[in-house]
Formats: sequence, structure tokens, C-alpha cells
Amino acid sequence: MKILYVENDKKLIACIDKHCSKTTHEIILIESVIDALLCLKESNEVELIITELNHLELDILSYLKEIRNLKKDIPIIITSNNLDLKVSLKEFSELNILSVLEKPFDFDKLKMLIEKLDENKRSFHYKEKIRELKLFIKPFKEFSFYSETDLEGKIVDISDSFCHLVGFKKEELIGKKHSIFKHPMEDNTKYKEIWKNLLNGNSWVGELKCLDKLGNDIWYKTIIFPKRNENQEIIGYAAKRQDITEKKYVELLSITNDLTGLYNKRFFKQTLENERNRVRRDKKNLVFIMIDVDNFKKYNDLYGHLKGDQVLKQIAEILKINSRRTNDFAFRLGGEEFAIITSITPTLSLSKIIRYTEKIRKEVLNKRIEHLRNENIGFVTVSLGVFNYKLEMNYSCDEIYRFADIALYEAKNSGRNKVVIYNK
Repeated sequence: MKILYVENDKKLIACIDKHCSKTTHEIILIESVIDALLCLKESNEVELIITELNHLELDILSYLKEIRNLKKDIPIIITSNNLDLKVSLKEFSELNILSVLEKPFDFDKLKMLIEKLDENKRSFHYKEKIRELKLFIKPFKEFSFYSETDLEGKIVDISDSFCHLVGFKKEELIGKKHSIFKHPMEDNTKYKEIWKNLLNGNSWVGELKCLDKLGNDIWYKTIIFPKRNENQEIIGYAAKRQDITEKKYVELLSITNDLTGLYNKRFFKQTLENERNRVRRDKKNLVFIMIDVDNFKKYNDLYGHLKGDQVLKQIAEILKINSRRTNDFAFRLGGEEFAIITSITPTLSLSKIIRYTEKIRKEVLNKRIEHLRNENIGFVTVSLGVFNYKLEMNYSCDEIYRFADIALYEAKNSGRNKVVIYNK
């Protein structure tokens, strides 16, 4: 959640930085109410306003009404030293003030307010998405979607409900290879497992993802099994499916960052642990990359937060394109900080990691997004810190993160716009 925090008390600003640095929320700290109103006009991403009402350049009522005019439904939390303010705010009931905190206040109380608001927002967001999906999802999705193939995998029969689901006519599919539905991002090892089971005369149960005729993703739970004749000889294969697209879509919403579409920090923590364990089983190296936009605060100060958000989206697209393999993951960790988790076979040289990370760095630079306060370059750039977690190592996730962070710090301090690989 992006929070606009208006405060001109230097000591309190330092406290805010300390308490909010470890949250998953993005805090925009602004000292002037004039600048706050300008920020609200420029950005559509702000979801909560926390504002103090001391030493205001504007009349209190006018200021709050202006916020409400700009953002009709945005929650507002007020902080103030003025004990009488609570009484006067009764007259502002139509402004829908969420809470008034008397200074000095307990930051835990503010944290609880934000967490409650965030929980309500997620709940509302998911319910809305489900409601929208239900308007478009047809009743046939409750049916069992069926198909049959011969021994070569060519479709010999398919139910009308499955044809409807994937957007094809039956005559377009009969005789075609069943791989027409295979999703390009589905793990090939899963299909090897399926065929191993089928060729041994066993069934396979699990989840798969396919593409419909328009290229949209469809998730389904399926059972695939051999078809036999009266002599118990395998003459083909059949599959029954249950559509779980709605469920998967809701799951995806809970682990992605709203602005960029990358995975969020919450999902990052569990993924790093899972991948650390997986590469050990698969005898691979885990490569953890931290990416930070150089002088991004200066960019926001010069060009505004709206353009800053556009920069983050463009960088996110570059990271998506460069993390398309099954076990590649790209994250927005918060603010201007991103990360990638990937893996390589131990025989691949360090030069492959360098080529991969340099490719990302150059693609951002080659966007040539003007940034006049990015000294000596004039365009938006990123710095990257990399840690190559080798098979013989035994570091915790916190240590893996710390090593990449040290490398990133070195990249930033040695001139920015560069890749540094941690070397203990």
C-alpha cells in the first residue's frame, strides 16, 4: 500500500523512517501540505493519507475538503498536538476521517490502524475480483471437461464443455495433437512425470495450466489415465478436468504487487526458502540478485511520483522478460528495490551470471529514460548486487539476502549503474 505521510517535525520524521523502513508499505514523506496536495493531483497510487494539522499553510477545513475533493474515498488519519481538534472534527463528519491521533502517539497504534485498513482493502479487492470473475465465468465451468487421445496424443474425442472453455470448435480440435493446449511456461519436468506414469499404465493427478484460443491462461485440476480394450491393452489416454482458474487468480492477487505485477515481498520470503531447498535437491546453484534504481528519490523530486511509478513499471517489464523460466522469480521488495531468484547448473561459469545481470542493467539504460539528477549519465539506471549460492554452501536465507545486499551497497558506492558479485 502506498501511504502519503505529511509531517514537518524533523524528529518525528526520523522516527517514521525508523518504524516504517521494515514494512511492506511504501511511505512518501512530505513536509508541506501544498506539496502533499500536488502529489495527490499527480498520483493515482496513494491509498492512505496521514497528515498533521499543526502550522498549516491552509485553513484546516479547506485543506481537508481539498483532499476529499481530490480523493473521494481515500482514508485519512490526522495527527495533532491540538486537544481541541477532536471536538472540532465532529463538524467534519462528512469528510469521513478514519482516526485522530494525539501527538505524541504510540507508533504501534498507528501500525494497527494501517494493518487493519490493509486487511480490509485486500478483503474488498479479492471479493470484487471474484464478483467480476463470476459475471464472466459460465455455468459450464462447473462441469467435468473431458478429452480423449490416441496413443500418439491426437485428439479423438472432446466434450462440448471443454471446447467452450478453450474457445475452439470441436472440428478444429479432432485429429490435432493435445499439446495444442500446452502452456509455454509449464514445467517440462511435469510432463515427463505424466508420461512416465501413463507409459507404466498408471494415472496422474495434479494441476496444469493451458492456453485458450485467444492466449488466455486457464488453470485446471486433472486426472489423466490410460484407456484399455477388453484385453487390457492401452489404446489411448483420457483426461477429466475441474476448472480452478478463479481460485488460482485469487491466489495470484495475494502474492503480487499491485503497481508492477511482480511478486510481492510476502511471497519473496517463502520463495527464497523454497528455492534454497529445491536447488539443493536438484544439485544446482541458486543465484540471488538485488536490483535498486539509482537516485530514485531525486527522480521523484524532479519529475513527480506519477512518472516515478511509470519508471518502476518499465523496469518491472524488463525483469519479467528476463525471468520467464519455470524456476525464475522476479519481485518488487518495496520502493525502488527489486529482486530476482534464479538457478543455474554448477558447471556453468560465473561469466554466465555476469552476462545475465549485465543484460538487465543495459536494457534499463537503453530505455534512455531521462534522469537529469542521475549524475554523469542523465538517464535512469540500476545497480545490481549478486550472490551465487553454490551447492557446497550452507547459508541461511537471511545470510543469502545479506550477501547480495552487501554487493548492492558496493555497486551503489562505487559509482552506480553496475553489477557487483559478492565475493567473500
